[in-house]
Amino acid sequence: MNVREWALPVYTILMQLAVGAFAILWLIRYLAGSKFSAKEIDRIISNPILVIAFTAVVAMGGAHFHLSKPFHSYLAVLNFKSSWLSREIVFSVLFFMSTMSVLYLNYFQTHRRRLISILGWLAIIFGFTLIYCMARIYLIPTQVAWNSTTVIFSFYTTALMLGAMAISTLMVLDLKFAEIQKADDVDLRAQVIRYSSGGLTALTVALVALSLTIIYVQVRLLAQGDLIARTSLSLLVDLYLPLFLLRLVFLIYASISLAVSVVKMYRLQSTPQSLMSPVYLSCLLILVGEIIGRFLFYATHIRVGL
Repeated sequence: MNVREWALPVYTILMQLAVGAFAILWLIRYLAGSKFSAKEIDRIISNPILVIAFTAVVAMGGAHFHLSKPFHSYLAVLNFKSSWLSREIVFSVLFFMSTMSVLYLNYFQTHRRRLISILGWLAIIFGFTLIYCMARIYLIPTQVAWNSTTVIFSFYTTALMLGAMAISTLMVLDLKFAEIQKADDVDLRAQVIRYSSGGLTALTVALVALSLTIIYVQVRLLAQGDLIARTSLSLLVDLYLPLFLLRLVFLIYASISLAVSVVKMYRLQSTPQSLMSPVYLSCLLILVGEIIGRFLFYATHIRVGL
C-alpha cells in the first residue's frame, strides 16, 4: 500500500479512536461527577480532551492524502443528501468543532459546566453518526467482502475498544505527569483511576469478545458466499494468514493481560501506578491489532464489475 492507500486506514482508525475515547471519557465524567468533585473531574479530563482533539486533527489531515485534489475536498459536502461520503465529512467537521468547543470551555470557561455537558453529548452524537456514515460507505454490492452489516458493528466495536484503552492509558500517563509536577490532586487522580479501572477493563474484555465474534461471523459469511467472497476468504486464510492470526493473538493476549493486572491491583490493594506497564502494553497490542485488521479489511476485498 502506498501513501494514498494508507491514508484511509489511518483516518478511519484515528477518527474512530477519537470518537470512542471521547465517549468513554464523557461517560466517566458523568459517573465520577456524582462521587468526586465535579470541578476537579473537569480539570482531570482537560488533558485527555486535548489529546482527543489532536487525534481528530491528525485523522482529518491524513484523510486528505487519499484525495487526488486535497484542496477541493470541501466540494464533497455538496452531495450531503445523497452521498455517505459527504455526510461523513460533515459529521467529521461537526465532531471536531464540538470537541474543540468543549476543550476551550473546559480550559477557559470552567463555570459553564452545563454548556460543556451539552456540547460533550452533542460531540458523542456527531461522532457516532460519523462512524455510521463511515461504515455505510463500504456497504456496496460491488464490494462483496464489505457489503455486510457486520462492517457497521465492527467499526463501532473498534471505536469503543480503542477508546477504552486510550482513556485508560491517558489517565495513567496523566497521573505520572501529576506526580512529576508534584500536583496537589495526585491522590484524586489515583482514586478516579481506581474507580474507573474495573469498568474500563470489563468493557474492553467484552468488546474484544464481541470483535472476535464479528470476525467469526464475517469469515462464515465469506465461506458461505459466492466465488468472489470465497476468493476474499482465501486471501485472508492463505496469503494473509500470519497477519490474521497475529491480530487475534494480540487482541486475546491484551485483554487477558489487562484483566489480570487490574484484578491484582484490587486484590493486593496496590496503587494505580502498578497498571502503567500492562495498560501501555495492552493499548499498544490492541491498537496494532486493529491496524492489522483494517489493513486486512482493505487488502482482501475484491471488486465485482465496474
